[in-house]
Amino acid sequence: MSKKRNHKHYIIVSAVTSFILLAAVLSGILYSRTALQRSDFRRIASESFDTAFLSMYPIDTFSEADFTYYRGMTLFRADNMLSGVSGIKRYLKRIERSQNQVSTVYLGLIPEKTDLSGLASLIQSYPSVSFECILACPNADYWRQLSRKQYSQALNLWKDFLTDAAELPDARFYFYAAEEWLVTNPALYTDYYHITPDAAAFLSTNSDYLHPYLLTAENAAEWGERLEHLTADLRSDNYAAFDLQDTAVIFFGDSVIGNYTDGMSVPGVVKGLSGAAVYNCGYGGNSAALGPETDISLPGITEAFFAGDLSAVPEDKQIYQGFLSCFQNPPAGKRICYVISYGLNDYLEGYPVSSDDPFDITTYTGAIRTAVATIRENDGDACILLCTPSWSGYTLKESQEPGAVHLQTYADAALSLAEELQVIAVDNYYTLGIDSSNYTEYLSDLIHPNEQGRYLIALKIMEAIP
Repeated sequence: MSKKRNHKHYIIVSAVTSFILLAAVLSGILYSRTALQRSDFRRIASESFDTAFLSMYPIDTFSEADFTYYRGMTLFRADNMLSGVSGIKRYLKRIERSQNQVSTVYLGLIPEKTDLSGLASLIQSYPSVSFECILACPNADYWRQLSRKQYSQALNLWKDFLTDAAELPDARFYFYAAEEWLVTNPALYTDYYHITPDAAAFLSTNSDYLHPYLLTAENAAEWGERLEHLTADLRSDNYAAFDLQDTAVIFFGDSVIGNYTDGMSVPGVVKGLSGAAVYNCGYGGNSAALGPETDISLPGITEAFFAGDLSAVPEDKQIYQGFLSCFQNPPAGKRICYVISYGLNDYLEGYPVSSDDPFDITTYTGAIRTAVATIRENDGDACILLCTPSWSGYTLKESQEPGAVHLQTYADAALSLAEELQVIAVDNYYTLGIDSSNYTEYLSDLIHPNEQGRYLIALKIMEAIP
């Protein structure tokens, strides 16, 4: 009998303890949210600002300094994540009481949490304020973890939201959730909705009417279909995934490689999507061939790399950081793949493609032959990928006079050279998908691939690595 009584006693004690613990957890969550809100409200009352950023998803990675530098705005960025339109209303009332003359409010919105009719009513009550709404961009893992029913409901809600939001007056909406280059790259996320500072910088600088991510009545249906196709593909068993965790990829290249160092760079995408160790030894403005005013080009770079000579490359260029990273953290135990991506600067400078001397380093093909020979002398087991230069808008301005320099000549030379040297060819000129009909979608100017273009190049490289 006593054992039964003790058993009941333990059950009661356990239940009470569990209740207390649960209450403590809930209390802690509520306290935390309240504390963040109180902190925000104190800042609203004490700080001077002309712009506010309120959000339903984490925005701590958005830099207030970026808004100042690029937009001339003084930003208040809320730390507390809001649960819905009612939370936005509460903050706007506090801002109104603060006497700050706010002309722009950025809203980070999750469609599942946003009542558009309530938002429209709220926006109409602030006619002098410009509302810029950045829609959440959940990552691939978010869409994959949903059950079939949850996915169908979420997708339909998003598509309906896009259609309705495009018709909402007095507000602009920016949509990134169907961008494959963004949502598929783990290097740009720390959680379903939490993007890294690199990705946040991109969103903050592209969320204005001058950029192509503005939702309109004309593109809403198309973007909804793009979202459906992408997310269905991500959930499919046939989705192509890359696993290069046993591989180190060392990049030698010009500005297409060296001018970008974050998760949206070519090496960054390769690392994020495949797990490979990457070393970005790109050198913006550099050429394969050694020009008359060039201190070092591809042959000298490969020699300096294997000699461990940091002094041969400039400290203020990415190549220095790439060398340093590889020397300090060598890819021990991994198979090594070298990527050579040159040609655009050789083309722009008009350096000769070849000469009678096959190893003439003042020519494009002679420089690459010399660099490949150096790699093989020092690392005979490594795989080597040779990339053609990517398509450039400058081809539209090429002269058709005899002897004129054509980018296609350099691309053809790289493809022939890959076959001759028995290295792996990566054709970024003919088969990447960038041409005269669509280059404004993939190039940030006439020559440099944008985030989408760099993503395509990274995919081609990962597909080519054996």
